[in-house]
Amino acid sequence: MIIHKRTVNILLTAFLRKQRRLVPNACPPLNRRNRELPSELQGVFDKDEVDVKVEDKKNEVCMSTKPVFQPFSGQGHRLGSATPRIVSKAKSIEVDNKSTLSAVSLNNLEPITRIQIWLANGERTVQRFNISHRVSHIKDFIEKYQGTQRSPPFALATALPFLRFLDETLTLEEADLQNAVIIQRLQKTAEPFRKL
Repeated sequence: MIIHKRTVNILLTAFLRKQRRLVPNACPPLNRRNRELPSELQGVFDKDEVDVKVEDKKNEVCMSTKPVFQPFSGQGHRLGSATPRIVSKAKSIEVDNKSTLSAVSLNNLEPITRIQIWLANGERTVQRFNISHRVSHIKDFIEKYQGTQRSPPFALATALPFLRFLDETLTLEEADLQNAVIIQRLQKTAEPFRKL
């Protein structure tokens, strides 16, 4: 047991206060000058043998160190990132297959534009088209890109101006879609909670 000056005073004072509450004036105050223990405390362990090692550090002030607090342990994601970057081998192989299977045939003699496509499942892809391609070609590309996933009916809209639904018969030039962002919007097939 290591006894500091402050520790002894606190423990004994607390014990004596408790004893005084139970029986007023039962315990005399601690005689600090003579460093004597009150007689009430001396007779507590008469029947039991108690091994106590006392180390005198009365001249030192007891400084308890706080444990180092680490609020976040383990792996996390950086704040401000739109989506966490998760890399998996199966996904990268699938993306490679999609890029080779769904390539749109381009005519190098005509102007080429890049269309960024935001899919309904949150995925984003960029594809090159000729400006003579029709909006229906973009829709066909999305259906091929999604592959085995049988996608529900969807419509295409632009990001700016917001939600302008596109006529599929227009060419990209007529629809003013050079270097544009196209959003896939799923169409409702039935009203929610209608069957309830």
